[in-house]
Amino acid sequence: MSRFEIVHLRSSREIVETLRDRIIDTLKDQGSTVAKISLYRRDGLETDVAVHISPIGSEPEGLPSEIGLHLAAELRTYGLVEHSVWEELE
Repeated sequence: MSRFEIVHLRSSREIVETLRDRIIDTLKDQGSTVAKISLYRRDGLETDVAVHISPIGSEPEGLPSEIGLHLAAELRTYGLVEHSVWEELE
């Protein structure tokens, strides 16, 4: 079953470029081994960022990855964070 994680940050003060740099630094520090990490910003809103982490692969089913947990914790200093694991409907 295909799965991925979303870490969504809604910041009240930081703009996307600053957040992007912080996210990239955090991922480098963690030595991420996940297959793909994609960064998105909300169209028309300078302070919303979403990070998609896929596939989760070796993590236990239904649990977030270590990199996802670490990234969510780091980003909480910038605003509201929602961290969720999604699985494909078959």
